[in-house]
Amino acid sequence: MPPSTRTLPVSSELRWLLDHWQSDGRWPVPEAPRPTSGIVLIRDGTEGLEVFITRQLDARGVEDRNRWAFPTSSLRPGDVRKLPLAGWNSARCARALSIENKSRALHHFSAAARITFAATGILLAEDVDREVVAVPQTDWRTTRSRLFSNEVSWSQVLRDRDVKLRPDLCKPWLRWINTPTQLHRFDTTFFIATVPFGQEVDFLSPNETSGGWKRPSQVLEEVGDDPNSIGASARLIVESLSEVTTVGAAMAQVRNVHPLRPEIINDDGDWKVVIQTGKDPHSKGTLRDRAIAVGETDSDQSPGFLSFGGDDDDDDTLDEETEDS
Repeated sequence: MPPSTRTLPVSSELRWLLDHWQSDGRWPVPEAPRPTSGIVLIRDGTEGLEVFITRQLDARGVEDRNRWAFPTSSLRPGDVRKLPLAGWNSARCARALSIENKSRALHHFSAAARITFAATGILLAEDVDREVVAVPQTDWRTTRSRLFSNEVSWSQVLRDRDVKLRPDLCKPWLRWINTPTQLHRFDTTFFIATVPFGQEVDFLSPNETSGGWKRPSQVLEEVGDDPNSIGASARLIVESLSEVTTVGAAMAQVRNVHPLRPEIINDDGDWKVVIQTGKDPHSKGTLRDRAIAVGETDSDQSPGFLSFGGDDDDDDTLDEETEDS
């Protein structure tokens, strides 16, 4: 991806909304982006790096049907309330995300670990012996289902099992704030993580989404240029990982995690998503872009609104994946 401007087509759903608003002559007032975290599990395969990616059920009435994406979720109060923590503290998390709000930074890491456990059964934590958990979590399906249905908080799950969250096992990869013209806006920080030794992915979805391992090049070949098959942020992530040969190389990268803020333009009647990248988010960069990264959305708010539900005191529960273009 060139280190300047990237242009992508919009999805058919967003194109319909844009045409409707343009013909009506009234544009919606953009809502404040809601903070979310996403997880991209990676592993070394026989033919190179592989990612665990999900795909929505291809059926009438399913939002984002047949679309490739990565598990994402809102930030919930239970992600940090009485959170058992090991390794990095909140200040170290803030430095990794290039934001000054330490509580918000830890919240993002914790939400990413929660959605990893809920969706795939992978537990990014250490046990009482201060060793990374190395036991498959397939016997925890009931607990994971209770996370989906708001019956238990993430912090409570960790405390009940006498394990501590390890934020250092998640690596920030991309921060994406979707366009102001969309009905729902999200400020999503995507993390990558590898499957700890001894654990195995056991995919679980509350809405019949499928999931599996694929090489990034396979995903790009299957989606082609179709914006209805993959969102812009997921496409950028897959493209960036297609250039990485091993898990070690991915985890060793220094990522530029300043937020990407795409815009919508009308190019001779054709709607486009324009991403002013400034610097190439695929290459080594700086993690010190605080002036851009810290904004009005970095206050301590914890709305529950996205995938897999929220805690009992959250207001809304929507679908599994973020609509980003």
